[in-house]
Amino acid sequence: MIQDGYCNQFTNGNEEGVQFVHRAILKNLDLSTVYYYRVKSGRSYSPIFFFETRNETVTSGPNIIVLGDMGRKGGAVSLDYIIKESETGEYDFIFHNGDFAYDLDSDGGQNGDEFMRRIEACAGYTPYMTSPGNHEAGDDFSNYINRFTMPIDDPSEPLEMWYSFDYQNIHFISYSTEVYFSQQEYIQTQYEWLENDLIQANKNRKSIPWIIAAGHRPMYCSNLDHDDCTTKESVVRQGLEELFFNQGVDLIIEAHEHSYERLWPVYNETVTQKNYTNPKAPVHLISGTAGCNEDSGLCVNPMLGPKGDWSAYRGWILYYGYAHLQAVNSTHLYWEQIIDYSIDDFRKNDYIWITQDNHEPR
Repeated sequence: MIQDGYCNQFTNGNEEGVQFVHRAILKNLDLSTVYYYRVKSGRSYSPIFFFETRNETVTSGPNIIVLGDMGRKGGAVSLDYIIKESETGEYDFIFHNGDFAYDLDSDGGQNGDEFMRRIEACAGYTPYMTSPGNHEAGDDFSNYINRFTMPIDDPSEPLEMWYSFDYQNIHFISYSTEVYFSQQEYIQTQYEWLENDLIQANKNRKSIPWIIAAGHRPMYCSNLDHDDCTTKESVVRQGLEELFFNQGVDLIIEAHEHSYERLWPVYNETVTQKNYTNPKAPVHLISGTAGCNEDSGLCVNPMLGPKGDWSAYRGWILYYGYAHLQAVNSTHLYWEQIIDYSIDDFRKNDYIWITQDNHEPR
């Protein structure tokens, strides 16, 4: 198979970096098939990579690696383990929930180039899905939208950085929290898209029961850094919580805080129950611990103060890691947070099972 691609040049925020980006869209691929590929430009060829399409015989849900806030340097230890895990072939895709490289446009874009080279060891073989964070906002998100190609509805509107897809038993939504801060002209556009997407997803819940939404900034958090999630007037919560609650979203994955926090099912600051059996509100999981580059690599957002009644578990002191997620079947979803106990020892720190027999709008 030979697939012609296309090339675009970007210089905005990338004056010193690699400026030509090549893309190709492969269609009509067979399921349960390993495809080997390389990229040709002129007389030059890339190394050979490969990927495997969805296994049509698997009845369980996808295995997903989830991370947030990973710098080129600060995320080195986490990325080494993510690469090792992706090499096993056990994971269907990786989801990076905002804040890349610290920053993609640093050193005229050269820092972004080096970050992309570092993730190539996993992203060249396993789909590397993304959402934008606050650290991507420079130069009107130029480095983010030029370096990552996501399945947005309208490629002619690259700043509409939200999308969804179905994978086995999950309807997965990636939304942008940045519309509430640096892109306020897009608030209504994204909201209307999300509302329509969720209405359509609910029509198909007998076949695809789980709805998981992921965006960079949390709606709740116990940190002491005065971020949006620490206030009762959180603009992200005011903008999206009611919609996600009403449309029966099961799980909301967040990052931004360089810490880990698991919440009880909560809506409008009210805990509906202190267990995860048939939750009556979405479950929030905050995992922004992959490793930033702020404060000389010391990625700490303290949690020294009292926590809200909605906070079930939290960790932050020298706490680096990422998560595994699997919707095992139509009623059981598993999450575990993996952390760095020592430089050669990443293991489970926290886990939950969410059971849901009633996937439907609330």
